[in-house]
Amino acid sequence: MEHRCSARYTADIKILIYRYEIPVAIGRIKNGTRYGLFIESDLTEVKPLQQLGIEILVQRATQKLQRYRFDSIVMHTTDHGFGVELDTLGEEAGNQLTEMLRASPETPKESELFDMVANA
Repeated sequence: MEHRCSARYTADIKILIYRYEIPVAIGRIKNGTRYGLFIESDLTEVKPLQQLGIEILVQRATQKLQRYRFDSIVMHTTDHGFGVELDTLGEEAGNQLTEMLRASPETPKESELFDMVANA
């Protein structure tokens, strides 16, 4: 049985997944806390203890793109995705992530994600 120290927030946030600082896939945060996330993705060859970067791109009402980047370590995998533990987040970054999980902000369409990274 799994024992969690904090409740998870259900979300549906589109993200970019980085391997070795290069965007390699698109995924969705399905639930998480400030300490870890479950990401649904078609990314193959993900193994426990692998390091991945997670980037959330949020477009605010002012049409300004905001980027939030987190480093993570894969803890477990499933047929539909994987769970990651986030590297130690500062208080401000942890609060921002928690607020995003609670609010599930509108994120760009999947077809726009890589274009936005290239143009940012």
